Amino acid sequence: MPLLLVLACATFVSGLAIRMIDPMVPTIATDLGSPEAHISLLASAYAIPYALIQPVLGPLGDWVGKTRVIKFCLLILTIATTLTAIASTVELMFAARILGGLAGGGIIPLAIAAVGDHVPYGKRQMALSNILTASLGAFLAGSIGTGLLAEFIGWRGVLVVAALMSATVFLIALFTLLDDANTVANNQAGTTSAGRSALDGYARVFANPWAYVCYTAVFIEGILIFGLLPYVATLLAARGAGGIVEAGMVLAGMAIGGLFYTQIASRFIRRMGGVGNLIRMGGLFVALGYFGIARQGSWQFEMAAFMLLGFGFYAVHNSLQTQATELAPQNRGAAVALFAFFLFTGQAIGPLFYAASLSIMPPSLFISAIGIAAFSLSFLLAHMLRRSDARA
Repeated sequence: MPLLLVLACATFVSGLAIRMIDPMVPTIATDLGSPEAHISLLASAYAIPYALIQPVLGPLGDWVGKTRVIKFCLLILTIATTLTAIASTVELMFAARILGGLAGGGIIPLAIAAVGDHVPYGKRQMALSNILTASLGAFLAGSIGTGLLAEFIGWRGVLVVAALMSATVFLIALFTLLDDANTVANNQAGTTSAGRSALDGYARVFANPWAYVCYTAVFIEGILIFGLLPYVATLLAARGAGGIVEAGMVLAGMAIGGLFYTQIASRFIRRMGGVGNLIRMGGLFVALGYFGIARQGSWQFEMAAFMLLGFGFYAVHNSLQTQATELAPQNRGAAVALFAFFLFTGQAIGPLFYAASLSIMPPSLFISAIGIAAFSLSFLLAHMLRRSDARA
């Protein structure tokens, strides 16, 4: 089975685990006799350990082998999802979700790093767009599909299906993903321990000046793009444009825009004349999306705006992701894990930033200002990319 296909499948089941609980919160709360506000924290129970484990599992992948860590994490994710499905109490469900988050954090970043190990730089961005497709498909399946499926087989049934999918991918990976012994041997050479290897790896990453630009950019992405998402339902309801269902459709627009980008990425990358131009174009689409959101029209119009936003965001994000795989070729696991860590940190701070700003500014004015800022920052990023002498 082709390497990219196996890694894409692993990415899908990991991404699905992040979002699959969200649509089923009311049903789970009713069945377990717990407040919805409490059950909604199951998302954080997965996301927080997912983010915090990144700086550990990335260097570990460089030390013992990326595919070896991916296979182990798929096994643990399967066990955690199964435990979530059969949990009889909220406490057990939270424990299972924490375990799942710790495992999930070792799949997508290391899959991206593994692509960097096996795909030449000139073809890497197109290869990574396939991984991105799987991630976006998981976002849609988790945000919309699991809720619809739960109507027929119940929330426990959905989790059982997810566990079976994880188990299937684990078995496929177990027999098809080969450990790169030469890469591991090279990374271990001259180091006395995994801890020493991790410190050396991070030193190599930050020896590259582009690392500071790349990680700052993805941190800002997390704040500006994902900070808005929790307020979509509130802003729609405030102007009478829709409720929870409509908010879900609006948010799905972002994933649809991203999927559209992945389908035409190869043509765009060839025709844009370099990564810098692709980033500038992405910034333009992000700005257009924000301006559409600021117009505060119908939910259908806002969904279209989120499609523009998603297209532009993933054009920029895919470019940064590709650059991250080349920051320290011998320590790609560490480099990509830090990339994911800064993205998730930005996502955690983003809602607080939006809450503070929306409390002092009208939504239309603030969101328009974010669009202008995103457009300007994309041009600054492209300029800094050229000055950093990164490949473009």
